[in-house]
Amino acid sequence: MPHLIDNRTALHFIKHYQRLLLEVVAHPSFPKPETGDVDYLVLLKEARDWMLEHPQVLEDALAALRKTKKPLPSDVEQAVHSMRLGRWVYLRDTAHYSILLPLTANECAQAYAVKSLTTRLRDMTGCSGLVLQTALMNYAGGIATDGLVGTVAYLGPGYRESYGEYLAQARTQGQFYQQQLPAVETACVPPPPAAPSAEAPARKTVRARKAVKKS
Repeated sequence: MPHLIDNRTALHFIKHYQRLLLEVVAHPSFPKPETGDVDYLVLLKEARDWMLEHPQVLEDALAALRKTKKPLPSDVEQAVHSMRLGRWVYLRDTAHYSILLPLTANECAQAYAVKSLTTRLRDMTGCSGLVLQTALMNYAGGIATDGLVGTVAYLGPGYRESYGEYLAQARTQGQFYQQQLPAVETACVPPPPAAPSAEAPARKTVRARKAVKKS
């Protein structure tokens, strides 16, 4: 199905990712909920956020799984290590993927072609043209969300137009990524201002000469 990775591969990731996040919940440093009645997906999001904000917690959770002799599969572990948690502009969909940009996009913005696991972004959020919080990762030969999505705000027409321009610039600058996240966020260098034409100083010289003659 368009916008989704292979279903079997997606279920494989979800199964083991949840195991990892539950280890994070069990970690001594994880802030325990004040009440016992916590939505499961909310708990997983909180565990994801805590894990990515505290790399040592991730390593401890991975080590705990190894001790059970059921370590995280290497492909899932690699995907987790590649994750980038943030607020993203979900601009729109194409026939095959969703287009996301960093919320802080500018003239040097990067943009990403993103697929989902088992549920399309549009089906989770109801529409595009909004800001959402999720983790992007390298998985299954492309860029995907981790499936834990929170909606932050909807974009007005003016903002959608601005981010559309940033997307066009990202394509022009070679910073539209479809296969994998770049190793680092590379800063582009704005093009230098155009050199003044040779005619401009010549015209000024002529005017200057006329002024001299009049004087």
